[in-house]
Amino acid sequence: MATVQTGLKTDRRRFLQTAATASCGLSLPALGQVAPPKAGTVRDRLWIFCNPVNADYDAIRHRSVMSPCEGAIYLGIPNILMVNQYPEGRVGSLPGQEGWSQPWEPPLEQYAVPLTMLKRVVWSIVDAGGVTKDWERKQVLEMARRIPNFVGVYMDDFFKDEEAANPASLTLDQLHAIQQQLKGPDKKLDLYVTFYTQFLNRPFGEYLKLIDVITLWTGHVEDLENLDANLVLLEKLAPKSRKMLGLYQTDYNEKRVPPWIGMPVEAMQHQCEVALRSLRDARIEGIIFYGCTVLDQGFKCVDYARNWIQKVGDTKL
Repeated sequence: MATVQTGLKTDRRRFLQTAATASCGLSLPALGQVAPPKAGTVRDRLWIFCNPVNADYDAIRHRSVMSPCEGAIYLGIPNILMVNQYPEGRVGSLPGQEGWSQPWEPPLEQYAVPLTMLKRVVWSIVDAGGVTKDWERKQVLEMARRIPNFVGVYMDDFFKDEEAANPASLTLDQLHAIQQQLKGPDKKLDLYVTFYTQFLNRPFGEYLKLIDVITLWTGHVEDLENLDANLVLLEKLAPKSRKMLGLYQTDYNEKRVPPWIGMPVEAMQHQCEVALRSLRDARIEGIIFYGCTVLDQGFKCVDYARNWIQKVGDTKL
């Protein structure tokens, strides 16, 4: 039995090495060490947005088993956004029910171990659904200061709809305090935020002044024709903040009863082309693909995105 187990471990080790090299277009000089992308290339600016395994079951109604690190390797992306998700941030299944997704629980640093093979990591202090916890913010900020490849912290679903009592998950005073911690003497870290296109006409200017990197997301396929124009609006709304474009691989249209479906390939192509053009024009500093929970659903747009990354990833900007 020991011989069989050893063989299985060896086969898995070879598989991971082969998969990482083939999928990423990156060399793998040693187990657990992915060679960093070349500076000045498209690949160096690519990110993957990741939730806990199976977090999108409520929307897709089909399980996912892809972990964040596996998703990054599968797409060939060297940078990762880690966004936690708790029951209060979900719209459907609860603990013990079909499709339940286990959130990342403390100690969070254990989940960061496999991410050391990646180039950059950003971790959420405001989670999916705008949920934020005092202990989690403290622990993530400590990790970000201590772990070398952490470059910032993230706030997902931070801004609220018009009917919400509070405009955001944290107050302006809390954001000021967080920025003081991020800009310490030993290590400078960035504050990232999710910003949906439907918020472009909302009065969030005072909050955006405290954000280092704004990630712009278009949730509906029919709105993607305005992607470039919406980036212009964001540039006017927050001229000093750096920007990234977030690219969905699922059409998250609230008017459609789940299961939601993969992004049409032509829409995925349009997103990629606009994002690449904006990256080359230095209007954005990164492209984010969402996410590990949709990569193993058989969506054709995922195949397109993966092939597109292999094609353009190593080209110089």
